[in-house]
Amino acid sequence: MEARIRKSQLQGSSEKGERSEKKVTESEKTKKPVEDINASADAFIKNFRKQLLIQRLQSIENYEQMLKRGL
Repeated sequence: MEARIRKSQLQGSSEKGERSEKKVTESEKTKKPVEDINASADAFIKNFRKQLLIQRLQSIENYEQMLKRGL
């Protein structure tokens, strides 16, 4: 009987070890979406600023062309 108790105790401790490993991986999974969101936000902001610069340059070019026409 002692052997049976020891086996069950060992099995219980290994299950606890597996659970703690799952908790670690779950917390790692929750961190990855945050990093993905931050990366996506950074890419969006970079693209937005690039588009603003392009629009500003086009506006300046249009203004200069208007001045050349004498309007």
